[in-house]
Amino acid sequence: MRRIREAIRDIPSGCVASYGQIAEIAGIPRGARQVGHALKHLPDGHDVPWHRV
Repeated sequence: MRRIREAIRDIPSGCVASYGQIAEIAGIPRGARQVGHALKHLPDGHDVPWHRV
């Protein structure tokens, strides 16, 4: 979860990435579904720019 959040925070402003790309960056091969699950379960008040994914 932490690696996924860090990978999403590293997406530059104005750019987007797919769940699969985030999974690869986070070191989770074939982990696109895990990325989706992590985004679904973000706590309220988080600072993860989920709209870039």
